[in-house]
Amino acid sequence: MIVFFVLIIAVFLTYFIGISPSVYGGDSGDVILASWFGGVAHPPGYPLNTLIGWLFTHLPYSATVAFKANLMAALLQAIAVGLVFLIIEKLTKNIYVGITTALILAFNPLFWLYAHIIEVFQLNLVLVASAIYFLISWRESILLKKQKVLFLYLAFLFWGLSVFHHQTSILIAPAFFYLILKTNRKIFRERMLILKLFLFFSLGFIPYIFIPLAALRKTPLNWDDPVTIENFLRLITRNDYGTFLSAKIFIGASLKQRLLQVFSYLLFLKGDFSYIGLFLILIGAVYTFFKEKVLFWFVTFSVIFTGPLFLFYASFPNATNFLTGLWERFLLLSYFFIIIFLAFGIKFIFDKFTMEINFNTRFLRKRMITLVLGLVLLLYPFSLILINYTKADLSDFQLGDWLGHDYLTSSESNSMIFVIGDTISFNTQYIYYTTPKFQDRKFIKGGSLKFLEYREQIVRQYSNLNFPNNFLEEGNQNAAVVMVNLVKENMDDYPAYSVEFMPKIEGYRWISVGLLKKLVSNENFSSEMVMTLNEKAFSNFQYNNFGLNFGYAHFITDSIKEIYYTALVETADDYIANNLESASLKYLQDAINLFPNKKDAHIRFGNYYLKEGKCNEAKNSFELVSTIDKKDWLSLEMLSHIYTDCYNDTQTAEEYLEKSEELKSRLFKDSLDNF
Repeated sequence: MIVFFVLIIAVFLTYFIGISPSVYGGDSGDVILASWFGGVAHPPGYPLNTLIGWLFTHLPYSATVAFKANLMAALLQAIAVGLVFLIIEKLTKNIYVGITTALILAFNPLFWLYAHIIEVFQLNLVLVASAIYFLISWRESILLKKQKVLFLYLAFLFWGLSVFHHQTSILIAPAFFYLILKTNRKIFRERMLILKLFLFFSLGFIPYIFIPLAALRKTPLNWDDPVTIENFLRLITRNDYGTFLSAKIFIGASLKQRLLQVFSYLLFLKGDFSYIGLFLILIGAVYTFFKEKVLFWFVTFSVIFTGPLFLFYASFPNATNFLTGLWERFLLLSYFFIIIFLAFGIKFIFDKFTMEINFNTRFLRKRMITLVLGLVLLLYPFSLILINYTKADLSDFQLGDWLGHDYLTSSESNSMIFVIGDTISFNTQYIYYTTPKFQDRKFIKGGSLKFLEYREQIVRQYSNLNFPNNFLEEGNQNAAVVMVNLVKENMDDYPAYSVEFMPKIEGYRWISVGLLKKLVSNENFSSEMVMTLNEKAFSNFQYNNFGLNFGYAHFITDSIKEIYYTALVETADDYIANNLESASLKYLQDAINLFPNKKDAHIRFGNYYLKEGKCNEAKNSFELVSTIDKKDWLSLEMLSHIYTDCYNDTQTAEEYLEKSEELKSRLFKDSLDNF
């Protein structure tokens, strides 16, 4: 146990160095604020995570709320590492293999990254690891004829806590019951024991007592307002997302798309464990198959069901950096199980070396040689620290906070701001509630207007707004219609800003202002307004050096940068539409500084150069576009025009036109085939 605690402390202190002081992306902002307010997080509510998070976010420690919440992630991941050590040491009977394996997982880049930003997956790992530790301890007691049933009770208790915390934990059921069956099949005939196990599992539901109590407090984080049985069940079954679905929007993925999930999983394994790790995993799997067949199938079932099979079923579309950033978190549970195979790979190599070296060696020298080999094993995880530190370090990460700040500073005082999307909503919401200077705005999550409970919250929170007659009508409503009616009722008193959804309102138009769109009347609109509002907004941005190098590129980080990229290009479009072409160039250049290999800004530069008669510059821009996107037939068509009009080179122009037509035809055929 001394090694267990030393490992936790050492790993936690290592993690502490890289903790993010900022909100990250995805659901992180929601998790942080639910903890800070002691409210109800997004479905299924995550009460245990919130209760522990409340303690961390209210530590008497001078740091941001986000840092305190992220501190919880570091500790939970460190505890998971300690539990991995206990599990591996118990399975292999080798303390050196246990320490080495635990540290390899600790400094795996994905595992390490999530030690620096809070989510709900860290607590799930601790609960599942605890359940597996007690399950293996029970099996060991049976094999040693000691029959310690308390271990089995504890295994079901922690498994129940994990399942009710995060529903993906139910995926270990086949492996869980397989190990029980292969250890003592008589258990399934003992009705009283089965009842007790069910009761211990059900104790995992106890944290949900907190949910209605939190809802009664009506904090700003109060998903589904679960004070009634109906709303409570809606929350815990994730009815809004789709029960037993990752999200309703992902229904209907093709077989090819689902198989790509499995392929992506294998690519992530290679990237996170490297070829050395994969070799050890393969050796360990073969070793356990011949030496510990029950353990082999237990681990295999666990890995398959929590990894490839789950991803195949859930079918997250990895079409964007944001979606891939959400997807990668779900790999953590399977990584926990696959590390067991890696441990046995290390054990196999360790045993082979010690057997060869220790032959005909005295006892004391054997002990010394074993110690030296154990220390040599540690070179591998320590090398991972050097390799992966920059991939996981978020100590200087501020972009998540900057995003929320820059959305809010794009608006004006006493305005309504409608936001859509997880990272946009949750990051902006986090800054809104933790930064008093922005609380004169009316911050509204546009998509949530669908739900009566959220509309009731808006009425409580912003009582000075004018609300449509049917605003509090029972049941769900069309969020877009609700938003339009709310804007119309208040646009004379409160300027309206939005992102993602800009409905048409007669006599008004939406113009780009920083990261937002502002609703302005046609009567008051002028091209000077576009320039004045944007210069003011962008001058107040915290993220204003768009060429800034953030180091290792994470999916969520890049997805946030893409939000800025889109806003810069759309601002430039507004400038161009209002005859401010030359003024648009600085925004296009900022966009290129963000992503040199995205084509949108280059296309607009090409069009500008062509209009100004700068043929070489236009040609260079469209050649770059065609290099960036091999499927962009329009860039080839533009090059054809340039060679015709600028250079009077009909032969080259014809070649580009033929390539354009050929590419367009092929893309059309492919789209029909996919359809």
